Amino acid sequence: MKVPRRGSVRARARSTGVETVSPVPPAPISTPLFEIDPMKIRIVAAPTSEVAKLQPLMSKAIWRPYGRRLAFKVVYDDALLGIVFLTCPVIQLTARDQAFAFATNGMLPLPGKGQRDSKGRKRTDILKHYAEMSICVGAQPIGWYWNLGKLCAMLATTLSDEWREHLWANAPHHVDLYGITTTSLNGGKWSGRGTQYSRIYKYLGETKGFGHEHISEERYQGMLQWMRDNRVEIPSSKFGAGSNPRMRRILAYRRASGDNEVTLKHGKKRGVYYAQARPTSERPLVIKEWYERWGKPRYDRTKNLTAPYQDGKSTRQSTGDKV
Repeated sequence: MKVPRRGSVRARARSTGVETVSPVPPAPISTPLFEIDPMKIRIVAAPTSEVAKLQPLMSKAIWRPYGRRLAFKVVYDDALLGIVFLTCPVIQLTARDQAFAFATNGMLPLPGKGQRDSKGRKRTDILKHYAEMSICVGAQPIGWYWNLGKLCAMLATTLSDEWREHLWANAPHHVDLYGITTTSLNGGKWSGRGTQYSRIYKYLGETKGFGHEHISEERYQGMLQWMRDNRVEIPSSKFGAGSNPRMRRILAYRRASGDNEVTLKHGKKRGVYYAQARPTSERPLVIKEWYERWGKPRYDRTKNLTAPYQDGKSTRQSTGDKV
C-alpha cells in the first residue's frame, strides 16, 4: 500500500495580500472491514522510511526510532492489515532487566551494567539476541473487528530469520533472536483495561516514566542549534556510540546550558511485555492460532456492530455495544 501524497492549501493574507501555500497532511489510513482468510495473510519486509510515514497515519502514538531497524507490513492481497517495526533494545529498562536477571522463559541471563556473564559476555552482547518492538499497529476499523493488534504482536515473534539475516548478517558471531520486548501505549497490566499484548505476551512490570516523548521535535532541534552556536559537542548518533542518541543529546544540552526545566521524566508509565521468539517456520501455525483464538471469535461477535472509530487517529466513540 502506498502512503497517500500530501496536497496543499492556498491562502491569501488579508493584511498583505500575499498568497501562501501550506502542505495538507495526508488523510489517516483506513482499512474497511472484510472477512479474512488466514491463508492469505502475509508479513513482508518494507523500507523503514515507508513504515515511518505510515505510523503517524495509523496511530496517535509519538514514535522516534533509534538504532538498527527492521520494518514490516502485514498485508492481505493489496489491503494493509498492520505494521510492525523492530529495533535494538534500550540498554537499560528496569522491569525487563529484573526479569532477565535469571534464565527463565527462554531468556538469557542479563548481566548488570559494566558486568559480564559466566561466558564473558557484556550486557550489549546479550541484548543483540532481543528485539524491541517499537511499532505494533493494526489498521482500523478492521483491526477492531479482528483483533489485528494481537496478530501483529504474534507475527513479530516469528521474525527470527529476518532479524539474523538482515540485521546481523555481518556480525562475527551467529545472532539468533531469542525474544521480543515491547511497551504498551495504554498503561500497564493493572491499568483498568487490557492491551493488545494481554494474554499473548508476559507482563514484566512498568516503566519508570522516563523518556523524551514529551519534548517536541521543534524543541529538540532548538537544543541542537544552541549547542552548535555555543560550540558544545553534540553526542554522536552512530551505531555503537551509545544507547538512544536523542536522550544523550538532551542530557548534554541540559548539562551545558544549565536549563533545569529540561527533564527526561514525563511521568507516563507504560507496561513492559515480553514474548519468546518462535521459529520462522512456525509462522503459518502462529497465524492459525491467532485466527482460532483471537481473530474469528472476535469477528463473529462484532461483525454486525459499528466500530468505535474509522481509523487509528480518530477519537474512540462509544457505541453502547457490548463485545
